[in-house]
Amino acid sequence: MERKLQQLFFALSLLALVLILVAEWQASTPSWKPYQRKFLQLEAQEEPNAVSKAAVLATPLAINQVVLPGLQRVDRCTTCHLGVEDPTMKNAPGPFHYHAGLGPHVPSKFGCTICHGGQGLATDMKDAHGNVAFWQTPLLPADYVRASCGRCHKEGDVPGVPELTEGRHLFETEGCHGCHKLNGVGGSIGPDLTEEGANHRSPEWLERHFLAPNAVSPGSAMPNFHFTREQARALTYYMLSLTSGDMGSYYSSERLIPSPEYGRQLFVEKDCIVCHAIGGVGAKVGPDLLGVTKRHSDEWLDEQLVNPELVYPGSSMPKYDLESNARKALVAFLASATPKDAQDILASKGHALTPEDAAIEAGKQDFARFGCAGCHGTELQGGVANPNAQGEQVPSLLHVSDDYTKEEVIGIIRDGRVSPMDNPKGSAPPLYMPSWKNVLSNEDINHIADFLWSKQQKKESW
Repeated sequence: MERKLQQLFFALSLLALVLILVAEWQASTPSWKPYQRKFLQLEAQEEPNAVSKAAVLATPLAINQVVLPGLQRVDRCTTCHLGVEDPTMKNAPGPFHYHAGLGPHVPSKFGCTICHGGQGLATDMKDAHGNVAFWQTPLLPADYVRASCGRCHKEGDVPGVPELTEGRHLFETEGCHGCHKLNGVGGSIGPDLTEEGANHRSPEWLERHFLAPNAVSPGSAMPNFHFTREQARALTYYMLSLTSGDMGSYYSSERLIPSPEYGRQLFVEKDCIVCHAIGGVGAKVGPDLLGVTKRHSDEWLDEQLVNPELVYPGSSMPKYDLESNARKALVAFLASATPKDAQDILASKGHALTPEDAAIEAGKQDFARFGCAGCHGTELQGGVANPNAQGEQVPSLLHVSDDYTKEEVIGIIRDGRVSPMDNPKGSAPPLYMPSWKNVLSNEDINHIADFLWSKQQKKESW
């Protein structure tokens, strides 16, 4: 028995020694070293003589590491991707070829994973690309890498990424805010999308979900908007860009500061002219904005755009979900705005607005901005499927004045309303009217009611 124990102990000791030797061999021959040797061979080919070739080949092998405290990450990608910043490597084989189109986004300042995804600390190809269990940010497919631009460049159009612009536009015009919160604004029927780009859903999943929500998520309350594949792709780009990761001061300072031209675009998009005049040209609901940057500091104006009720108690101005640089652009436009600008903006609308028209236009903007169109339709036509609700769909609002007073509709918007059930014993309809009193001001709610009443059609009588 004692002899058998000695033999077992010897066998286990021998196994431990073999494992130690294997571990030592693996540590001394990591998978990244062959890549560096091959890269040095490529560089040596360009040297003019044997001495310089030998000097290149004698370069010590080492892990290249970029520490990015501002982005809270460490990237070792250039341990293997050695030619990304060298234009002479534009025809080199992967992973050594030059990365064209980097512009100011040099790896030494930005790393690689902020755009591409993957596991920056890893030095093995499979691990680095994130194709491992429990690593939730694998490499983005090449077709979707440009979606990462929107994680930093949140304001205005991103040159070369029209999908982001289209995705943002679709999100606003299709009424997605009605069911989804984004940066604290929107409904609560669907999930909050503020961090959707960090939720690790694959681009393929997102695209399929936009094309057929219930096929991907059975029982989903999301209607089928019958998006084209191009529209689904654009929305996927936008979703992948939605993160609220903390950016260091360097990266914030490097972001493009939008111009006064972009501020003018915002002034038009947000329909500021329906409440404000510039030098007497425009509406009279809010103060005249001519010279407003001389009457108030930039800081005061910025706070007014963030929280108008706090800065000016009793203000009827809505809160706009504008990023810091967008607010700067708007203030920059106001600093140079003239009555001629207001005339041009009004001319593009076709006519000057009366106070009544201004209230209706403001309601129309709120109806779109807060996502009402997502369920009720851009033309109030309804028709979105709502199983077990009376009529099995969201009703049209074009005849709402036949059944409700304006005050009753204001109350429904303010307090919410559960859809009447077709079968009381069945499941509750997935879509319902949420309460908006904690999101919309009384002024906003009244404006939406004004807009609804401006669109009313009388039912035909027999």
